Amino acid sequence: MKRHLKYIILILTFGLLQNIVAQESKVGIVTFIKYRDTNDKFTESTTDSTVAYFNKRKHSILITNKKDTTRLKTDSLGIFKIPKQYFDYCSITVNPETKYLREEFLFIEGLGKMDSLKFEIYDYHISNIIDSTKAPEFYNKFNTKKAEQDFFAGNKRYLLGNGATYSNDFIEKLKSKSEKFGFKIEYPEKMHGTLAEHRILFRYNERMKELLGIKNWW
Repeated sequence: MKRHLKYIILILTFGLLQNIVAQESKVGIVTFIKYRDTNDKFTESTTDSTVAYFNKRKHSILITNKKDTTRLKTDSLGIFKIPKQYFDYCSITVNPETKYLREEFLFIEGLGKMDSLKFEIYDYHISNIIDSTKAPEFYNKFNTKKAEQDFFAGNKRYLLGNGATYSNDFIEKLKSKSEKFGFKIEYPEKMHGTLAEHRILFRYNERMKELLGIKNWW
């Protein structure tokens, strides 16, 4: 009977210690993801290999509140620990020194009851940088700011990509939209048909559609 009692006490003690340890920190998990995941190589925001590369990367973490500041790094799986003094209120910045991978998360009401929190970093800025590096001249001609300049200059257009195949149904609907919203359908000059160029072109067209006020494309 005494032996069984010892085992029970040991189990209860171990469980109590686990709870105390669990309360001392929470787990943060940084995940790099596509902001546009379409399973279409021409329109998705970046490649699977780029996502895999950044998900293996160690990220810098800055945790602050009114009293304390902590700097640390994730491991290669994107995992880090959030100390107890930040549970009630904090700001957590992922990659504070990296302009195109920086994201800030503010927890005004605390971290809640969850033992782990997920911090998603979208690839929007970094995918722009990658594509502008791979196709610099094309990017300068057809980035989203150029779409805005073209729109306000009266050069309203939808650009079709060289090397892409469009169905007859798509072309017919595109022609119908062009008549309704008053834009031209064109092919860009000096396009080699690379994936970087197609992604740049997709962003250009998306921004032009926003400016034209097209909410439901089809």
